Amino acid sequence: MKRITAWMLLCILPLSGCSAESPLPVSAAALSRTAEGYAMTAELIRQDSLDGDAAPVYLTAEGESLSALFEDADRKLGGHFYFSHAETVLIDLTLAQDGITELAAYLAARTDARLTLRLVVARGAPAEALLQLDALGESIPGVALYELLQGLARRGDLPDLPLYKVHNALQQEERLLLPCLYQTEDGHAAAEGFAVFEQGKLAGFLSQEE
Repeated sequence: MKRITAWMLLCILPLSGCSAESPLPVSAAALSRTAEGYAMTAELIRQDSLDGDAAPVYLTAEGESLSALFEDADRKLGGHFYFSHAETVLIDLTLAQDGITELAAYLAARTDARLTLRLVVARGAPAEALLQLDALGESIPGVALYELLQGLARRGDLPDLPLYKVHNALQQEERLLLPCLYQTEDGHAAAEGFAVFEQGKLAGFLSQEE
């Protein structure tokens, strides 16, 4: 699989024929808390050829608030951070411990965010690192992650909790279980266990059996 890092993005856009008029769609994003506010690593999809081959492009952004974070991503892509295709948001432990109520409300209020996107908590490694792990089947990592979560939810191995259900539960201050993502020994992402949220903040973890 071809990988393209964020520092190459400004070179990629003109070479690939992408411009402000043809934005790169966001497939997934990883969010974390920092001393200054928030940080995000977004996975964007770039078409490598007319045959439909695609490769992930990783863009980083920072901001004192969530709105400033997305505005920074807009600036770095010339005002076109195309978030409407995003299907998964990875939450770093730094953000989970601080609380996700504001994040869920912010995403639910965005007109370009899918209410069906899924939230997953990174465990054992930073969220941005887990987002960029090689996907099985040579597919885009963020897309493969969403397909993994969808499959587990359909089988009943995970609670079916798209964004709108998560937002509603947090607004009602209900106990919430979100799936955890970790890195396997062979370097791929897998889901196992749950992060428990009480009043919007990480309260602990449960195993799959529990």
